Amino acid sequence: MDTIDETVALIRRQTELELELLNGSDITPKAERDLLTMRRRLAAHPHAVSAILHTARALRRSPDAVSARDVAAWSSEEY
Repeated sequence: MDTIDETVALIRRQTELELELLNGSDITPKAERDLLTMRRRLAAHPHAVSAILHTARALRRSPDAVSARDVAAWSSEEY
């Protein structure tokens, strides 16, 4: 479950960075690098990202509003 916990945290951080960039906050090269780094780290865990996205869709929430506990509960119900 550590991978799911880490991936949930990464998705939340990615969302924060994207909102900062969209809201026109001081867009710095560091913020853009952080976002790219976040995306690379998420790409390293495709199964965890998929599980989180499926859980979010099933619970009708945004992916950043899903917890690792939600993923565990939903995946155990599915199978």
